[in-house]
Amino acid sequence: MDKLKTGIKNLDGILNGGIPVYSLNIVSGSPGSGKTIFVQNIIFNSARNGLKSLYLTTISESQFKMVRHLQEFEFFSDDFLGDKFIYGDLGAVLRKQGTDEVLGYLTEMIKKHQPNILVIDSFKAIRDIFPDEKTFKAFVFDLAAALSIWEVTVFLVGEYEEKELTILSEFAIADGIFHLYGQEEKRFQKRYLRILKMRGTNFEQGEHLFRISPAGIEVYPRIKPEGKELQYEVKPGKKGFGITGLDEMLSGGLTEGTITLISGGTGTGKTALALKFLLEGAEKCENGLFLSFEEPASQLIDNARHLGWELDKYLADGRLDIKFVSPIELDIDKHAFEILDMVNKNKVDRFVIDSISLFESSVSDIQKYRDYLWAIGQQLKKRHITTIFTVLNEDLFSPVVVTKAQISLMADNIIILRYVEDNSSIKKVLGILKARGINHNKDLREYEITPNGINILEKLDKGNILR
Repeated sequence: MDKLKTGIKNLDGILNGGIPVYSLNIVSGSPGSGKTIFVQNIIFNSARNGLKSLYLTTISESQFKMVRHLQEFEFFSDDFLGDKFIYGDLGAVLRKQGTDEVLGYLTEMIKKHQPNILVIDSFKAIRDIFPDEKTFKAFVFDLAAALSIWEVTVFLVGEYEEKELTILSEFAIADGIFHLYGQEEKRFQKRYLRILKMRGTNFEQGEHLFRISPAGIEVYPRIKPEGKELQYEVKPGKKGFGITGLDEMLSGGLTEGTITLISGGTGTGKTALALKFLLEGAEKCENGLFLSFEEPASQLIDNARHLGWELDKYLADGRLDIKFVSPIELDIDKHAFEILDMVNKNKVDRFVIDSISLFESSVSDIQKYRDYLWAIGQQLKKRHITTIFTVLNEDLFSPVVVTKAQISLMADNIIILRYVEDNSSIKKVLGILKARGINHNKDLREYEITPNGINILEKLDKGNILR
């Protein structure tokens, strides 16, 4: 089946290659949801591929106002106006001649311009002009019959509420239905896209985040692997930290492609331990990515230098990369997609997020946070990327709590870092709570962070100081 490629970032992937040609599609949503920009983006991208579009307005904004707004977007080009992009005023026909002349006007315009794409914006406005539902329903079916003969790909744009999508007659004739809507959160206004129907092709169902940028519409597919996506080969290799005592406790290191939580209180060295894991990989010519929500790259590089680790040469040759993302501006829907984009482009072998506790604080829906984190983890496993998530344990002396978000079940390995009190002094203790597929050491070991790195010391032999 031939398909119309939208050219919108990630949308054609969701649509399994694009929208079937000659299909009739409804783009619905409330005012301001992005419907007009969505369709305009598609037809300007199509114009670059040599396709002609006929854009008919009804009683929505004027052609001149619409063009003025479109000039702000990179996808817009004056060169296509009047040639590949034809405007028509269907609203004038409705006002002066009534609904009986609509089909005749459409036929005349299509014969004259022979477009590949037809847009009516807003189609809901036409519905509102008809005297009753029975008359409008007859018009809708006549229109659908005529469109099937004209062989054009059609977009009917309308201000429909979600509850109307299953009861109004125009949705019965639609081959495809795109529903755009917004959602207010404490720090963001988010926009979402759902494809409710698309005859003749598979598509990714569910809620997909999109944003309107200077480039136009950018879609970020939901990340929720299902079925075959959860089936991946487990590799037997090990990825060590380059810390003698710790690698011995792990029987050589972390199993390749697994997810590890490093949980600990503030100052216990979670970041240092994760950074050393990437440094060890870089020394073995493996690519590493450190995604920080806490410290900028310059500070991490300086901290590493105080531990005797020089990161500059690995940063320069691309074996190590450090990205800082402010948790204040973090959008979990968009960022989950960008994480996978980064690891794919950089061909990452080892990956660290420091810390997922700040990841968690960026969302109001804790279940959504767990779902996304689980999905990211599964995708990383599928790519055989050995991953560390650091997590803050706010109870500094607790021997039990790993994370309050209850996400430890998604981890293959858990390393706990904590403080203990001994004779009026504070010591740091490390233990391996879980290491899937590894006969790991069960001891609690003291450790120290020095100007020469991290040293694992003797087994803790005073059980009473854990209380």
